[in-house]
Amino acid sequence: MVLTQVTRRRAILTILCAFSAVGAVPAPREHFGFTPGDDHKLANYQEVIGYFQKLAASSDRIKLVEFGKSSEGRATYVAFISSAENLKKLDQYREMNRRLALGLATPEEAIRLSRESKAIVWIDSGLHATEVAPVQQAPHLAYKMVTGETEEIRRIRDNVILMQVPVINPDGLDMTAGWYRKNVGTPHELAPLPTLYQKYSGHDNNRDWFMLNLPETRNVCRLLFREWFPQIVYNQHQVAPFPARIFIPPYAEPLNPNIPAAVMEGINGIGAAMRERFARENKAGAISYNGFDAWWNGGLRSAPAFHNMHGILTETALYQYATPKVYKLSEIPERFATGIPAREPSVFYEKPWLGGRWALMDAVDYMLTADFAILELAASRPQQYLFKAWEMAHSQIAAGQKGGPFAYVIPADGSNAWPAEEMLRRMQGAGVEVRKTTAPVEANGKSYAAGSYLLLAAQPFRGYVVDLMEPQKYPEIRSSANGPVKRPYDLAGWTLPYQMGVQFARIDQPVTISSELIGDLPAHEAPASWLPKPGVPKPRVALYEPYLANSDTGWTQWTLDYFHIDNTLVHNSDLRGADLRSRYDTIILAQQSMNSILHGTREGESSGRGEPRSGEAHNQQRPEFTGGIGVEGARNLQEFVRQGGTLVALDTATELPLALFPIGVRGVLRGSEGEGGWSCPGSLLHLNVDTTQPLAQGVAPDAIATSTGGQAFEISLLPEFNQGDREVKAVATYAKQNLLASGWIAGERVVAGKPAVVSARMGQGRVVLIGFRTQFRGQSFGTFKFLLNAIYQSVPAQ
Repeated sequence: MVLTQVTRRRAILTILCAFSAVGAVPAPREHFGFTPGDDHKLANYQEVIGYFQKLAASSDRIKLVEFGKSSEGRATYVAFISSAENLKKLDQYREMNRRLALGLATPEEAIRLSRESKAIVWIDSGLHATEVAPVQQAPHLAYKMVTGETEEIRRIRDNVILMQVPVINPDGLDMTAGWYRKNVGTPHELAPLPTLYQKYSGHDNNRDWFMLNLPETRNVCRLLFREWFPQIVYNQHQVAPFPARIFIPPYAEPLNPNIPAAVMEGINGIGAAMRERFARENKAGAISYNGFDAWWNGGLRSAPAFHNMHGILTETALYQYATPKVYKLSEIPERFATGIPAREPSVFYEKPWLGGRWALMDAVDYMLTADFAILELAASRPQQYLFKAWEMAHSQIAAGQKGGPFAYVIPADGSNAWPAEEMLRRMQGAGVEVRKTTAPVEANGKSYAAGSYLLLAAQPFRGYVVDLMEPQKYPEIRSSANGPVKRPYDLAGWTLPYQMGVQFARIDQPVTISSELIGDLPAHEAPASWLPKPGVPKPRVALYEPYLANSDTGWTQWTLDYFHIDNTLVHNSDLRGADLRSRYDTIILAQQSMNSILHGTREGESSGRGEPRSGEAHNQQRPEFTGGIGVEGARNLQEFVRQGGTLVALDTATELPLALFPIGVRGVLRGSEGEGGWSCPGSLLHLNVDTTQPLAQGVAPDAIATSTGGQAFEISLLPEFNQGDREVKAVATYAKQNLLASGWIAGERVVAGKPAVVSARMGQGRVVLIGFRTQFRGQSFGTFKFLLNAIYQSVPAQ
């Protein structure tokens, strides 16, 4: 009887404590005036963060911390959600986790810390802003975690520290929510956002996770790889392979060999827990092993895998924005693009989704299922995740000590100094240890002076270091003995020093090297040879910005801004206007097809991305964002060149001057893609550069270009006509032999030895044709100067 009374008192006390912790916590609907996920409603950034601020003010189970500013200056926040007792010791748990993740603890200490600490799970939302469901689910996840009193949620709060970033791209959320609110209920309800939803990058904000060009990337990498080291990093997206309702791990082949096997097995195990939960909740349409591979380094879910963390990606189904759709069975295809049946069960698609109504709230609900599958798994085995982090760090350090490679030495002087600093500063931002030698080093028969930079492979994130420094060899995976090679999800090769033009030496076997760990390298101004010359008139640069949210335009603008080149964004009406030459010296066309430059989105056409939406009357772009430069704009560009201007066209944008300008140059690649033809799905290629050409000043004679297919050229003018105001010169050619530097290509004979960069005179001006993206994602410093030189040399001599 006494025991019963004590038990009752304890139960009452627990209820009272819970009520005290959550009694004043507002439900999402009370704050927003609607339930996030409702049809035709999107919460904006201030509304979402305002809700999290209310949660933090009303509960001791959540702590909201600002961790940086967005590209446009908005504050970004991470919410730490756990039990009140855990949050009181947050700094202590962070230090315990750091010692485990970096392999600093002794084996005995690692066992003790893994018992005493808490598992850390990261969940972010809203990186790709037009994939709207993740942000709308964020308030629901936080509310459930703060107020929930089920046994499962209490266990999660006790054993896990959730790091929730409710909006990782604040600028994009406000653009997207504002655009949708403006268009909902009109014929333009599903129209695509006509501008990039993050400054410079747009969709490529998830391609910046080893380059760290964007402030948002740098801020998140600091949290992930230098401060908190979560065991699970869950990055939410919303483009599932139709008709699946959500993609979850396991990932598809191939596997990058620099991802530790224990990481990939852990990812597969998390995927299995997610799949089981979806099955138990009778939610159809969960698919795995389809499309999204485990090869590429550079995304928010992939970079953590090279840091011994379990990087998790889900892609939930999206119709568009907050607009629902009813799918008929006839709209469900028989098979996925991979050939897997879409209407019948299979091993990685056990419960097919056969149509019906799909709304934003359905996507929110699916994401919550994925959230709690991950959190429950982490809560059930925190010690295992914590000790595993130490094991993997310890293993990586030991592997580096054995060699193969042992270290990389990087000269810190001469022309190598600045690009080397740029590369290493970015690697430090992702948690890499950088050292300087204190005595000369011998490597491969060459001596490197004291003060050279040194990367030892014996460090916790060895896989990340090796993956960035070594050339990739993309495996040829085929569906049959003679079938086509499986294409990579993103790039096949990305070797960072190759892209950035950084010289280095690989030291394969263990050797004694005298060195010291250095602090963070400061950001230095580029050398004078990279910048506009003082005392010389500044070039007047125009960059064409279409109404198609072109990331390559954004990265071109990033490059111009990075090197302090004043530039003006021009649009269709500007190029259709007269007398471009009086206003500009250089006009740049970033990668874009000729058809889209000329015509853009035609008024009245169906537009947008996402799932099938044929015949939708509310899927038209707004009239002010339709059309292209038209024939009139192309004619004006031609006249601009004739009068002395410089037109620079990158990659596929070269189609326009090749087709419409009388410049004596032909494109090689049109129609050659396919069986036996040229294929380059994102790889690094050797160039032979004629450094006597002004356009090649400062470019290495053996520079390496980043290509995603691009273009190669032929000079069609006979020698006797190739002179004066029609002169055409090849500035760089694709290497005749050993073209591939990193990644995978096929049909190299099509482009080998052909011009890759061409300067073609036309009248008083010139057209510069660059058959690849010389400024690729702000990564390819080694070829930046082709673009910079074209700009600087466009200013008339004084």
